[in-house]
Amino acid sequence: MCFTVSVFSKTHEIETAIGAVFNNVDGFTTFYNVSGFAHPLLPVVLNSNPGCLDLLQWGLIPSWTKTREDARAIAGKTLNARSETVFEKPSFKAAIARRRGLVPVNGFVEWRHESQYKQPYYIRSIADPMFTMGCIWEEWTNRETGELHTTFSLLTTQANSLLSYVHNSKQRMPLVIPANDREAWLTANTKQEIHNLMVPLADGQLEAVPVSRTISTVKVNTSNPDLIEPIGTPLPLKP
Repeated sequence: MCFTVSVFSKTHEIETAIGAVFNNVDGFTTFYNVSGFAHPLLPVVLNSNPGCLDLLQWGLIPSWTKTREDARAIAGKTLNARSETVFEKPSFKAAIARRRGLVPVNGFVEWRHESQYKQPYYIRSIADPMFTMGCIWEEWTNRETGELHTTFSLLTTQANSLLSYVHNSKQRMPLVIPANDREAWLTANTKQEIHNLMVPLADGQLEAVPVSRTISTVKVNTSNPDLIEPIGTPLPLKP
């Protein structure tokens, strides 16, 4: 699964890397390490507006959610959506068909279970400063206040060789959409076209660097670049 990401590039760097411009940067914060359980606002390219970056809250709230209390409970359970079942789940099936997006990130964190402890690894692109994760998104209106909330869930797939080694307890990884598939992901019209894009990223494009276990601390400073500073050699592509 994927519950921790880093987005530390400046707004103009994100725009250049992704080829989209921010609609509004109010509320945008950079993170070297942020948990989805904090429900941060992250930049997302929506299929409905592919030339722009909008800020969406992590943790999908389906449009049919009734109360604020229900919304809070659901958002904590929808940080990820499994690609294998996304067309079946009530919370996700409408979104995967009609509301897909791209989340630009600098990297993400996964933990390898060792005999006595969990070792965190920072996963990043070998060639580029940023890459994109596939997501689904929804709009929910708070009936009490009339406020519109746009939220998202990161899709996950079976792990590739590298992530199978790192994320050895779950064997999962986020859906990474390569640059040459981004347009296809946003414009796919059929279930089969979407399924064809929900595959593990090919080996050789990501590397995993061990980082300090300080990153696992609950009250960690998300603006501290030392959190993702390597403490060892990057893992080989096929450990």
